[in-house]
Formats: sequence, C-alpha cells, structure tokens
Amino acid sequence: MTEPERKFAIKLSPNVRLRMTFEREMLLDDDGTVFNDTLHQKYLEMHSRTLAKQEALLKTALLSDGLLALLLFGKNVTIPGTSIGFQDLPAAVEVLTVFASFSFMVLSLAFMNAQAYQAICEQFTIRLAAKKGIDPDFISSAYTSTELYIKLFRPKMNIFGEDFFVAGRGYKAFYSSLSVLLSMAMLSVLLLHMSVVGYGVWKSLAFNWISILFCLSVSLMNLAAILVNVAPSFDFTVKQEAPKQSD
Repeated sequence: MTEPERKFAIKLSPNVRLRMTFEREMLLDDDGTVFNDTLHQKYLEMHSRTLAKQEALLKTALLSDGLLALLLFGKNVTIPGTSIGFQDLPAAVEVLTVFASFSFMVLSLAFMNAQAYQAICEQFTIRLAAKKGIDPDFISSAYTSTELYIKLFRPKMNIFGEDFFVAGRGYKAFYSSLSVLLSMAMLSVLLLHMSVVGYGVWKSLAFNWISILFCLSVSLMNLAAILVNVAPSFDFTVKQEAPKQSD
C-alpha cells in the first residue's frame, strides 16, 4: 500500500513563490544539462535589460512628476520662443496627470519584472554556494546589481547561516533606525507622487463623462501600480514530494 502524499499550507509572496518553484524545477535537472552556466548567463543578460528599462522608466516618471508639479504649483513658464505659457495650453494638466500616472504604473511593473529576474538568477548562485556553505549574497552581487547597503545595515548579515561577527546593541539600534529612515524617505517620494497626481485630478474635476473617465483611469493606474509591489503573502498548498521527471 502506497503512502499517501503529504501536504501542508504555507504563506508565500509572489517573489518567494517564484524562487521556490524555480528551485523545484532545478531539482528536475539532475545532470545540469538545462540549468547550467550558459542558461545562467542568458538570465543575467535579460536581467540587465530589465534594469536598463527600469532606469529609463524611472527617469520618465520623475520628469513627468516634475513637469506636473511645475505646472500646478509654479509660476506660468512660457514656451521658449513664444509668449504662450504652459498653463495656457488646453488640457495640459490632464495630459501630464495621465502621463505621470501611466509612467508610474509601467515603472512599477518594470521593477517587479526586474525583481523576478533577480530571484531566478540568485537561485543559480544559491545552488553554487550551497556546495561550500558560502553566503550566496556574496556570489550574487558579483553577477547582478544588488543593493548591498541593505545587507550592510542588517543586524544579521548572513541570513543563510551563522554570522562571523555578531552585531551589538549599538549597531543594531543605529542601523535599524537608519533603515527605517530610508524607508520613510522612499515612502515620502511615493506620497509626493500621489499628492501631485491627486491635485491634478482635483484641478481637472468636472461633472461630465470625459472628466469621470479621466479620474477613473488615473485612479486605476495608480492603484494598480501600488498593489503590484505590495506583494502580500497568501496561503499555498505545498506538496511534500520531491519533483520527478516526466516520461
């Protein structure tokens, strides 16, 4: 009589689910014919492309937010070579509000996509580091662009094993506070974007169908952009069975 398959539930975010799924897929490749150095390099190239796209979209999002803020809060800046001001252009606020919202949404998607590629690339280095018991972060940072300051500020530097140098209370208190401060600063940038876009919607609000469609579109784009990277964890049923190669 065969033993019934054991299952249990675990909470996973999309990124962690991708990491664990890719790890299971790598177990199917016993001889390393698929998940080898060649494939690793291809993933690294795709990750570089996603980072370049992310940086370009970040510049576009910052520029669109800056122009919208200048239009809403600054004095009437004239177009070079003319006496026409930006505030005199028809629907300038509406156009920039939509552009800023769309730029923010595609930037959020590009960031999520870059994180997904980085998660896949890191699984290669985790498998490589496991053979020697090395912290895989030190190998991953040589292949992919990593925010090393996050690792530097952590009270426990090596989250995969034992730390060689255990941090004291002073280090933990200072750098934990600094990490919170950096998180609040990044959050303030998001709040600035939402404030500028919200003020642009309020300035353009009118009781007609095009205005309602404009407000709805802007709201949906910004809401989707935020929810994409909130990444809450949900329950998944995990099959406690080693993956097998299909016939």
